[in-house]
Amino acid sequence: MKLLRKLIVPTVVLAWASVAVAAVPIGGPYSGVQPAGTQVTDTQTWIDINNLLMFVTNTGSFAYDQGGVLGKSDGLYFPRGTNKTVIYSGGFWMGAKVDDEIRIALAEYSDEFVPGPFGGDQGAEKNRVYKIRRGDTPESNPDFADWPFEDGAPALKAADGSDSLDAGGNLIPGLIGDMTLWSVFNDGDGTAHNNDAGDTEPLNIEVHSTTFAFERTGALGNCIFIRLKIFNKGNDVLEEAYVNTWADPDLGDAGDDLVGCDTVLSLGYCYNAGSDQTYGAAPPAVGYDFFQGPMIETGNMEDSALAYGQWFYGFKNLPMTSFNKYINGTDPGSAEQSYNYMSGLQREGQPHTNPTTGEVTTYVHSGDPVTGIGWLDSNPADRRYFLSSGPFDMAPGDSQEVVIGIVVGQGADRLTSITALKFNDQFAQSAFDKNFNLPRPPVAPRITATELDQAVVLTWTDTSEVDAGDYTFEGYNVYQGLSSSGPWQWLATYDIENEITVIFDQDVDLDYGVVVEKPVQRGTDSGIRRYIHITDDKFEGRPLRNYNDYHFAVTAYSYKEGEAPNNLENPFSAARLMVTPHPESPGVDIGGILADTIDAVHAEGPGDGSAFALVIDPSKT
Repeated sequence: MKLLRKLIVPTVVLAWASVAVAAVPIGGPYSGVQPAGTQVTDTQTWIDINNLLMFVTNTGSFAYDQGGVLGKSDGLYFPRGTNKTVIYSGGFWMGAKVDDEIRIALAEYSDEFVPGPFGGDQGAEKNRVYKIRRGDTPESNPDFADWPFEDGAPALKAADGSDSLDAGGNLIPGLIGDMTLWSVFNDGDGTAHNNDAGDTEPLNIEVHSTTFAFERTGALGNCIFIRLKIFNKGNDVLEEAYVNTWADPDLGDAGDDLVGCDTVLSLGYCYNAGSDQTYGAAPPAVGYDFFQGPMIETGNMEDSALAYGQWFYGFKNLPMTSFNKYINGTDPGSAEQSYNYMSGLQREGQPHTNPTTGEVTTYVHSGDPVTGIGWLDSNPADRRYFLSSGPFDMAPGDSQEVVIGIVVGQGADRLTSITALKFNDQFAQSAFDKNFNLPRPPVAPRITATELDQAVVLTWTDTSEVDAGDYTFEGYNVYQGLSSSGPWQWLATYDIENEITVIFDQDVDLDYGVVVEKPVQRGTDSGIRRYIHITDDKFEGRPLRNYNDYHFAVTAYSYKEGEAPNNLENPFSAARLMVTPHPESPGVDIGGILADTIDAVHAEGPGDGSAFALVIDPSKT
């Protein structure tokens, strides 16, 4: 059980009963619990489009299940579909000075932000977290229909940067990636500033939070992005301000955590000291990345920053400017201590000194655990960590935009997981650099299953060949899963006969913890086939058993030489199914077997050709 420095029970309650959930959901268009009636704090919405499931609130908190909806408080599940979690709680913090007086607003175990726009109705139902996904319509999703453009929720952008309109001339909700969540919150309610780490006068800021992710395999399937637009709605200049992302990771078991940072990647992360009670010998690593920090004026016209779709010359976006940690029991107990942590200092204001260089630094544990070089964390315990970016000033009416990422990597052990994390983070950085305009993988094939006696026949359509996305269609992969969410084992590949066989690309070697060129697709120029007859259980190494449930997926992949990545594969979640082999029903006699041929008789006409039918699905005979 978590030992917190202070248990703060929220005085705001929801207008619906508690929800009992037996298992972590694994997908579906609206797998989040949808609130009924008026709400205040939305604690029952999560993002769940890829390999991660993360709670998102309208009070600045994320990766924290405040309502215990899924049976515990931890709020970032990995892999999705399991009960394993890599973050217990996370949130957005900001600190600044007003006339030399420190002011803090934070989202921790209790939140000092309240739902809705600054000065608005905090209790309005419209202030909920809105959740949309690719393919939604006003008819299929009330959040799509009620998208609060009037409160600042983004509209979909056209190629020229203008707002897109539907056939009726209406704005279209601003979907980024394959699932987007949006909310607005502010810190203007002084009565909400009662956390020990804050408890100051309000900053009087309003924050628009856009959380989004991509339904992808590979690196982007392990990433979630958060874009925060911050507005100074008060009458005070916020001086020497810092924005921060805070985490209490509890990576699996809470007591064996270590932390570190990569100053080149602007990445702060948590990893395990050894084998983990939850994840075993291969615990993952989890990190935050400042893809875009606040913008500051440099006066150097060679510097340029991009915000709101416009370039600003003589300005730049700050990276992560400090990384800090503390252990359960040394949490900040005042606004001054929180501001010290944000500034890259120790809790009482002393500077950090890197013991390997003897130099003063704002980056704690900036060494490389994989190589063992530099300042490394030791004495594992229940850690918290801060990523900060600043300082900067905000005059009344000013705004800032920051973008952070939550990234997970899993290797063969605790250290190769750090390599996998950094590899995934670089793909996430590339997605940010491309303004999230990423190439599309093929659409998923539509699969049909026939359940036979100790056997299964899968057939699928050519939809992936018709719509191959932004690369060129290359082939199909067939997998068996241990569960509906994996892990998956490869069974077969059927690819075009075009002399493109095995495809190599950069990937992490999980045994050695290095990035290498390795096979990522197993083509053999076999030719396209849209069926498979399965009789063996890949996991058990024996024939399929009647009345046992089995999980299979058929994916399509495409290829484009010279791109990074050079291949795209549709996600398992879009092309999976469960089947249960069983004997034929009484009185049913299947007259053919797989690969039987049925001759066709030429009845009439001048042609002299011949034809035959090949049995793919014996049940159809």
